Amino acid sequence: MRKLFVLTLLAVATFVTAQENKFVIRGEMSSSTLCYSEDSVKEVRLEQNVDGNIVVLATSPVEDNKFTLEGVISEDIALCNITGFDNGSVTIFLEKGEIKVGPFNAAYPVAARIGGTPHNDLYQAYLDLYQQCINESKVRMKKATESLPAEIKGNLEAEQKYTSPTFYVNNMHFKVAVMDFIYEHIESPVILYVIKYAMVPTFTPDVIQKFVDALPAELHSQKVYKELVNDIRAANLKVGSVAPDISGRTPEGNVVSLSDLKGKYVFIDFWASWCAPCRREIPYLKEALAYSENSDNLVVLSYSLDNKMNDWVNCINQRELVHKNWIHISPLKGWNSEGVKLFSVKGVPYTALIDPDGNVVEFELRGEEMVKRLKNIVDSANK
Repeated sequence: MRKLFVLTLLAVATFVTAQENKFVIRGEMSSSTLCYSEDSVKEVRLEQNVDGNIVVLATSPVEDNKFTLEGVISEDIALCNITGFDNGSVTIFLEKGEIKVGPFNAAYPVAARIGGTPHNDLYQAYLDLYQQCINESKVRMKKATESLPAEIKGNLEAEQKYTSPTFYVNNMHFKVAVMDFIYEHIESPVILYVIKYAMVPTFTPDVIQKFVDALPAELHSQKVYKELVNDIRAANLKVGSVAPDISGRTPEGNVVSLSDLKGKYVFIDFWASWCAPCRREIPYLKEALAYSENSDNLVVLSYSLDNKMNDWVNCINQRELVHKNWIHISPLKGWNSEGVKLFSVKGVPYTALIDPDGNVVEFELRGEEMVKRLKNIVDSANK
């Protein structure tokens, strides 16, 4: 009886939690006709990009130009897309509550208005600000082109010189507007996305760093915050700077990150099973690791650019790339791997030596030079 009572309480608690975290997206279209055909939208999907993989969270048929997407959120907020169109998608912040979309034309879903919940209301406010800046920029540029001296009209190079001040004014107005918006709403997670997608492409890393430093501690656990920190580190990457954090799954399926290895020297080895020059480096890696048999202050983190699990794992097994201080990870995304972007890897093999504090010591160590350098690290710990 007691067990049944406990199970009943757990079931009720689970139901209540699910209801508290429920989201409902109600959308309406002024027209459901697609952009590039005369067909109409029959079904829409709610999708989220999770580590590069598209996950469908919910689907809904379209009836009388309306749809309803429902589900339970697993985190505070997440940037998602409503798809099923042939000309883009509707971007929303997934959060608990009732989210309203539209009415909008299915041929141009990117123009849909969103709202009904705090984060979506704020995101729409940013989109409105962005559109306002675009409209004002068009007015300024129109005035500039209309006032062109007759003698330079038709001369593209001369016209660009004449209108370039207006271009810079427009650019500065947008930057100031974005910075004001971020400052006014600095405590919202939405601001993380505004910084990432509006500031990162147009501001210098130093400016972005100042805004990231001003973000409240409550936002530091957000995935996008960590991405921003990595973007800044990647932009400033050089010997002596803090290394971006990279991660991947081991052949056993465990997630390992560079930050997990803080306190040790980490020799990052970007490689792939199909890379002949990488395979030529294997004997040198084995020699250095054999020297570290009785030490734990050095780890080799091999980051594979393979796409297929079998190719990667078979190479590890067949060539016996195994040692207590040798960790293998890979996102299995080839050249689309996040580590490639963060470390600006243009070719493999590519290496980076990271000190116990997470700072870059040296790039592109190979062969006997690499063995000597890693041996010195092991020796320094044994003294």
